[in-house]
Amino acid sequence: MLRPTELIRKLVGYTGPELATQETIYGFVMSLIFIASAQIGFISFNSPWDIVLLILGMNFVWGTIDMYVFYRMDVTAHRRYVEILSGEGCCNEGEHFAKVYDSLDGTILDAVAEDAKVKLVDMILESKVESKEEMITGRKNMLKSAVACFVITMLTTVPLVLCLLLADDLRVALMSASVAASLCLFATGFFLEPRGKLWMKVGTGASMTLLALALTYFAAYFGG
Repeated sequence: MLRPTELIRKLVGYTGPELATQETIYGFVMSLIFIASAQIGFISFNSPWDIVLLILGMNFVWGTIDMYVFYRMDVTAHRRYVEILSGEGCCNEGEHFAKVYDSLDGTILDAVAEDAKVKLVDMILESKVESKEEMITGRKNMLKSAVACFVITMLTTVPLVLCLLLADDLRVALMSASVAASLCLFATGFFLEPRGKLWMKVGTGASMTLLALALTYFAAYFGG
């Protein structure tokens, strides 16, 4: 059985740190909206289970949406890359070069010197499209990444659900869940700067927490 740290490392390996961070923030903020609404009095409930079911339901819906959308986006992007590499719709070599060059925007190559980037584009143009077996493997990896996004979104509910169910007093339960979510958001921002100085880590964690809480109460107030 995987340890929690090993599970998290594996999930992040499937999604990448940026997407994992995005899903983590989404999960906590969506849960906090219901918790804040209950604290303010915008929604009524008879037991902590009412809030738990709302949180689980919301995260399940949005986690499923993200899972589907991310997978379809990856598949669509891959098809577009294959078309670009094959030169479909290109009238000449210059147009083909430009399409490949533009497709590299938003990748690690943005930090590469221009002359090296041009050489890489030339290497890509001389390369052949992947085989069917490699394409199938790629699709499987895309699916793993999409499912990992769903799992991360659902995992964010675990500490909050435990807080809500373990406390005897409803007010204490809501406050404990709110504090737990805030600490988790701070930790997410803190570890988002793995090689930064301590003050940068603290600043990123604090700013992420404050922004998430501001959005939470904004959504709770206008949603309520």
